[in-house]
Amino acid sequence: MQRILPSLRSTVASFATSCNNIHIFPRSPQPVQPGPLYILDSSFNPPTLAHASLVLSCKPKNLLLLLAVQNADKAPAPAEFEDRLAMMQLFEETLPSDITVDIGITKHARFMDKSIAVAEHYGTLANEQVYLTGFDTLVRILDGKYYPPTHRLDVLDSFFNGGNKIRCMMREGAWGEKEMQKGYLKAIADGEREAEGCKREWAESIEMVENPLGPLSSTVAREAAKIGDTEALDKLLPEYVKWWILEKKLYTEQAHEMDR
Repeated sequence: MQRILPSLRSTVASFATSCNNIHIFPRSPQPVQPGPLYILDSSFNPPTLAHASLVLSCKPKNLLLLLAVQNADKAPAPAEFEDRLAMMQLFEETLPSDITVDIGITKHARFMDKSIAVAEHYGTLANEQVYLTGFDTLVRILDGKYYPPTHRLDVLDSFFNGGNKIRCMMREGAWGEKEMQKGYLKAIADGEREAEGCKREWAESIEMVENPLGPLSSTVAREAAKIGDTEALDKLLPEYVKWWILEKKLYTEQAHEMDR
């Protein structure tokens, strides 16, 4: 895996200066199967067992692991994009072999723009896109501050009316109790946010699911990696991802020195 890092780094750099908005890495020939295209859009910093649980909960036939690199011309923190892409490949190896998995990068930060780029690449194979997210990401998707100049959510009409769906895993801790997070979706369904342009019918396209593994955030994983807590990492990360982090000393002060 170490030997492919220069190639990944070069691909990200070339993509950053290209006119393309999405790049799907060449994979072993495995045709996309009939059914929805599930899209795990994350920073993969690092990918955790919670990500795996969210994927497996929907039993997908087709999965796209999508990393946004809209700031690829700046140094990402705390892990370089090529390391994240390497971890995405290792994460893929932990998934069942009957899932067709693609890995991609995009310049788009907003989901409504990502869905257009995905549709342009996959064509009719992406007629039904299901985005797998955490609750914090759902809140950002439905936050008007990301949609200037009107800061209204009406701009998401094309996203939801286009048949796209969101499968959201509830999070514990800073985002409140599960009932509060369920209440967030109920408020949408009850029309309490229509003044912001958030349509009540969108709630039908959003599914809230529980995380049976408990709180397994990437932040907690980075903190454990920083102090070398391998016991904690065993409970947080897929095994291949864990060993990559330990080998590369990612999320420690030594990480960048090893890449030089």
